Amino acid sequence: MQIKIFGKKLEIKNITQSLPALTDDDSWTTYLKGRGYSVGADTALKVAVVIRCADVVAKTMASLGCHLFLLNGESKSRAVNYPLYRILRMQPNQETTAYEFWHMYIFSLMLTSGAYAKIERNVNGFIVALWNIPTRNVSMQRNTATGERYIIVNDGHGKKEIIYDQNFMYTPGLRFSDENDAEDFIRIASDVLGLTVNLNSFARDYFESGSNMGGFVEYPAGIGADSFKRFKEDWGKTYSGVVNQHKWQILESGFKVNKMASNPEEAQALDSRKFQVIEVCRMIGVPPHKAFAMETVSYNSMEQANIEFVQETLDPLDERLSQTIYKDVLTSQEQMRFVARFNINKLLKGDTAARTAYYNTMRQNGIYSANDIRRFDDMDIISDEEGGNAYLVNGNMISLKYAKENKPKSMQGGNI
Repeated sequence: MQIKIFGKKLEIKNITQSLPALTDDDSWTTYLKGRGYSVGADTALKVAVVIRCADVVAKTMASLGCHLFLLNGESKSRAVNYPLYRILRMQPNQETTAYEFWHMYIFSLMLTSGAYAKIERNVNGFIVALWNIPTRNVSMQRNTATGERYIIVNDGHGKKEIIYDQNFMYTPGLRFSDENDAEDFIRIASDVLGLTVNLNSFARDYFESGSNMGGFVEYPAGIGADSFKRFKEDWGKTYSGVVNQHKWQILESGFKVNKMASNPEEAQALDSRKFQVIEVCRMIGVPPHKAFAMETVSYNSMEQANIEFVQETLDPLDERLSQTIYKDVLTSQEQMRFVARFNINKLLKGDTAARTAYYNTMRQNGIYSANDIRRFDDMDIISDEEGGNAYLVNGNMISLKYAKENKPKSMQGGNI
């Protein structure tokens, strides 16, 4: 199609004809490279969806809190009076809250080759503080004679510190090609993340280059220079700007307005950018709606996606961090007495009706006591005298010990 703009004939082609297919990453990479867009991991962290996905996982886990439990046979209770509980749950060091510590630790774990923290001990060997170490400042080494691991930490100002195995906590990233060295997430995902960055740049340039103009005006060949100048000035004053949108246009003397057939919303580049958001969410393990990709989400699918997010992303991460604390933080004696867990159950409450039905079922079948349920909702516990720790079963709601003996109420005494 030929059009005339300000007296010049121009050839307009459908922009989507030359763009690669929506899901063809290799073709998009080639297409963008040929137009001066470089693909690499150095700009991957500029992708908003990467920051969002990693932040969702990190801040969710940090908000749950890491609790230290005292083991007692098959049961466990929070070891609130043990010094390490405060360090893991409330304040790892004098400058950092537990939320800040775990947010940085998990964020580093999500996007790098692993997360590191320095363990500070007193003269008796007990832990008094935990300090985050930026992954980029760490070099993992191994003593060739003894096989002992140690890390060299560079503070960025020429000062180096050697920290030996018993004095640092380390959770490695993905390992599959080397038993000792974890893979760097950014390096693995550099093609997709770099492509996403370049699609963003391509879309920005698409707007800035004028490819998104709304239309063009045809005018008769015999118009004079003065008349053309007056027309441009009047057009700019009357129809330009946001406040003048959707005004009716009055044209005369053979002028004609034509709407541009191609605009950015019709370009496959924008659809491909949406596809890359899904790809990043898929790699990190976050439901797309957590990254505000709401195009195909519904209430039912969102609820199910949230459950899967807990079961397939957060729960494995809880196990992973729990075993890291067991391995690096607890002494051999403490390993026999304690275990650390994040409160994942806090995320599985559901809505009020579903939670009420769940609690009711667990209470009536002797699985939860009143205090177990109250702890889930951060409520004050009920004393033993008031039956707060009693386990009941359905029917007459009698105590489990009496239900087993099948005693009638008249033989149960005054207490249940």
